[in-house]
Amino acid sequence: MSEDRQRGKSAIDAVHTDVSKEDEAKIGAKISEIYRVDSEEATEIHANYHAQRILAGLERRARQNGMTKKALEEKMEHLAVQEAAYQVATGQLAEPAAIDILFRNLYIMESKGGDNDRYVNFYG
Repeated sequence: MSEDRQRGKSAIDAVHTDVSKEDEAKIGAKISEIYRVDSEEATEIHANYHAQRILAGLERRARQNGMTKKALEEKMEHLAVQEAAYQVATGQLAEPAAIDILFRNLYIMESKGGDNDRYVNFYG
């Protein structure tokens, strides 16, 4: 592998430039080539990449809606982040949609299923 070739997260970021949901499934082959791993491991690497991005998106959205980092961390273990990341990595779900779904689940946990949401104001 040449020294000027991108590696790690920057390489995965590069193959994600302007990628559509449909093309997500094809990125596994590029990751397999970059890391020289089989397709199963490439899918795992790809899912972990999206898990980190989803977590960052959830943290940003929670902070914007007044949720403390501690409150978010307490509820994160109850969210299916890795499953959502796998769906994104395989082209079944768009990353923004995954963040929306997980944040909605976070809202339901925080509000204990009630209609009054102190963290989300969809119409305001």
